[in-house]
Amino acid sequence: MSSVEDTNDIGATAVEIGANDQGIEPGLWFRIGLGGVTGHKTFASDWGVLVKPEELNKVILAIVRVFIRDGDRTNRKKARLKYLLEGRGLDGFRNDVEAVLGYTLQSLAPDSPLQLPRRFSQQGHSHVGAYPQKQEGLHYIGASVPVGQLTARQLERIADIADSYGTGEIRLTVWQNFIVPNVPTAFVATASKALRKLGFPTDQSPLRNGFVACTGNRYCKYAASDTKGHAIAMMDYLDKRVKLDTPVNIHFTGCAHSCAQHFMGDIGLLGTKAKGESGEGYHITVGGGFGENRMVGRQIFSAVPYESLGTTLEAMLKTYLAKRQPEESFHKFCNRHSVVICRCCSRKRWVERHRF
Repeated sequence: MSSVEDTNDIGATAVEIGANDQGIEPGLWFRIGLGGVTGHKTFASDWGVLVKPEELNKVILAIVRVFIRDGDRTNRKKARLKYLLEGRGLDGFRNDVEAVLGYTLQSLAPDSPLQLPRRFSQQGHSHVGAYPQKQEGLHYIGASVPVGQLTARQLERIADIADSYGTGEIRLTVWQNFIVPNVPTAFVATASKALRKLGFPTDQSPLRNGFVACTGNRYCKYAASDTKGHAIAMMDYLDKRVKLDTPVNIHFTGCAHSCAQHFMGDIGLLGTKAKGESGEGYHITVGGGFGENRMVGRQIFSAVPYESLGTTLEAMLKTYLAKRQPEESFHKFCNRHSVVICRCCSRKRWVERHRF
């Protein structure tokens, strides 16, 4: 299951190495991906190294130290690891990191047959609901937090629930949700009810669980739109009008920095100025993905006013439901189509790609 690690400056993916004749100790290792920044349409590149779990933090710290030392901190548009790697190359950067570490990292080519295949990442909403753990008699409960908004009182109550029904632990997910682990089977229903009563659903919703939003212009000077407020409004609007039976991710980000990673969402919305009563709107991209579905979304609409956003998203989702193939995800549906400019009205249209 992907944790969207390939969208970050530094990502680590656990792999299992079997018996081999290359002198690599069998067991659990981590592959390292470097240079991801989806706001700049780039996913992380495999570094070609293996790292033991007990060495992972040390290696990541060395990577950060080299970046702090050599990265360009004077230009916001270039102040990411991606740009240091472009100038130095993965091999050159590895030499610098090994110099800081004081030892040579274990090599393994990205296409090595030694590595067990990665599990297919879920282009959906993982971990919402109650699921059995590997430890017998225990469950973890994933609760959905609408666009990641929490109050201080809610945080206190979540801590109380984790203490009362689990072991006091709370874990966060990349979808702005949280998990309460180590809940005995007998307490799952009670703990889930307490979370729902607090305002955090524990039931899977193919629509509502897939909304992600950045801080927005309520608190961020770079954002062009009220992403969290708009996301909540669209969640309520669409939930009444579209009945999805398969998960769709919808990412609201307020500016080109893409804190909500709009390019890797099924539907990505980038805040911008637009004609309309509020003056706020969104560019709309579709078909983004991560992990095994890695794809940078393509823009199909420009500067859609917020006042028209609900009807636009509704039409997009209903078109998908009406014209998809059996068991076809929104991601696959979008990438089965191309974007063309209509000669009659100069608007962008989706057309099915020719099959040869």
